[in-house]
Amino acid sequence: MIRPQSRAFRSRIVAAAALVVATTLAVTGCSASSSSPDANAAKPKTLRLLYTTDEANAAALATLVPEFKSKFGIDLKIDNQPYDALQQKVFSEFASKSSYYDVVVVDTPWAPALVRDLEPLSSYLDNAKLNPGSPQSDLTDFIPKVLYDTSVYNASAPIKQYPNPTQKPNLGSITKAGFDIYGLPIQSNVAVMAYRSDLFNDPVQKANFKAKYGRDLTVPKTWDEYAQVAAFFTQPDKKLYGTTVMAGVGDWATDDFKTLLASYGGDGTLVDKNMKPAFDSPAGLKALTYYAKLAQSGDVPPGSTSADWGTTADSFDNGLTAMTINYHDLKLADTVKGEIAYAPVPSATAAGPHFGTWMLSVNKYSKNKAWAYRAISWLTASQQQISMTKESLHPSRTSAYAAIGSDNPLASFYDTLGKSLAVGVGRARLTNYTEVSHEVAVAVNNAATGAQTPQQAIDSASQKVAALIKSGS
Repeated sequence: MIRPQSRAFRSRIVAAAALVVATTLAVTGCSASSSSPDANAAKPKTLRLLYTTDEANAAALATLVPEFKSKFGIDLKIDNQPYDALQQKVFSEFASKSSYYDVVVVDTPWAPALVRDLEPLSSYLDNAKLNPGSPQSDLTDFIPKVLYDTSVYNASAPIKQYPNPTQKPNLGSITKAGFDIYGLPIQSNVAVMAYRSDLFNDPVQKANFKAKYGRDLTVPKTWDEYAQVAAFFTQPDKKLYGTTVMAGVGDWATDDFKTLLASYGGDGTLVDKNMKPAFDSPAGLKALTYYAKLAQSGDVPPGSTSADWGTTADSFDNGLTAMTINYHDLKLADTVKGEIAYAPVPSATAAGPHFGTWMLSVNKYSKNKAWAYRAISWLTASQQQISMTKESLHPSRTSAYAAIGSDNPLASFYDTLGKSLAVGVGRARLTNYTEVSHEVAVAVNNAATGAQTPQQAIDSASQKVAALIKSGS
C-alpha cells in the first residue's frame, strides 16, 4: 500500500502546461460527436491506459490487471506518469490526435480543455451489448456531485456546469440538457481532517483543556474551535504543534483557501456564474485572514509557508502535529505511539470541503473505442472499487462506501470521505484553471508569509484572475 509519507507531490509546471493547453485548443476541432459504437468490433490483444501514480492510487488499479486479463482475454498495459509529466503527455497526445492510448486518466482541472478530445459516452451507455447485466454502467450509483463535477460536460460550452448537480444521475436528463458523459469517475479526493485520537482522549490533556478554556476537549466542528484546539496542542515541551497549513505556492494552497472560502459562505469554486472572481468578497477576506493568522500563529510547524500535501502528511505521520487536513488516509511512523481518527473539516456558516475526482476516459482517436469503454466500465464498477479499497482507493460509488464495514481499519476515514464528497465544492470550469489556481496560491502564500495583507493579496489576485478568466473562458 502506498502511504502519504512516500508521496512527493511536486509543484505543477504552470507555464508549460498552459502552452500545451493553448496548442491543444488550436489543433483540435469543435465537434464532440462520435459514430455509434460497434459492439461487435474485433477484440484487440492489448489496451493501453495512460495513468498517473500516487495521486490517483496507481497501486490499487494495478491489482486489477490480472483479473482484467482473465475476464476479457486482453492485456491491459498501464503507463504510469507522475503528475506534471502526465499532464503534459495527455495534452501532447491529444494535440497530435494520437491513437496510441485507448484510455486516459483525466484530472478535473484539465477536463474543460480536453473534453473535445474525449469520446462522449451516451451512445455506449445506452448500448445493451456493451453493458450486459449493468444497465448504463449503474450511473445512479455514482455520488451525484462526483459524477456531475467530474464527467458531465457540454462540449460546445465546456465551461458550463450541469444545472442540477445533486439530482440522481439519469442519462436521459443529462443529454436532454445538452450535456454528455466524457468519462467514469475512479478516484475521488476531498479534504478531510485527521487527528490524533489518543491525544484527544488523554485524561490529562482533557483536564488541562477544561481548566484552560472552560469547556470539554472535543474534535473541532467550527474554525474557531479548530484554532483554539490547535493553540492548546502546541506544546513545545512535547515537540508538538496543533495543526498544519499547506501554504506553499501550489494547488494545495488554493485548495486550502477554497475550503475556507466555501465555509465562510463564499463561492468555493473561485469563479461565479458571470465568470468573475468570486473570492474578492467579505467571505474571501474572512477566509484569507483566518488562514494567514493560523499560518503566523506559531501553532503550525516551521516551514509551513512552503509546505505542500506531502509535507503536511509527513509532519502528521511523524507525530509533529495533533491535527491536519489532507486528502488521503495517513499512517503514523513506527516510532510514534498513537491512534488516528478522521472527521469532516470544520465549517463556519456552511460546509464546503474542496474536492476533485479523476476519471477514466476513452480516447476519441482510439481504434478500440468499444473495448476501451468496456474497460473503463469494468474498472470503475462497484465490485472493482470495493476490491481496490484494500489498497486505499477512494471510491466514487455510493455502494462501495456502503460495503465498507465497521471492522475495516479505515472505516473512520471512508465514512468521513463519503460524507464529505456529498457536500464538497469543486473547481470552476476554465480551460486555464491551472493558471488561475497559481495566482490564487500566490495570494495565499503572500498573506500567510505577511508579504501582503489579506486584502492586498486578494485585490492583486482578483485583478490577475479576472484577466485570465477573460482569456480562458
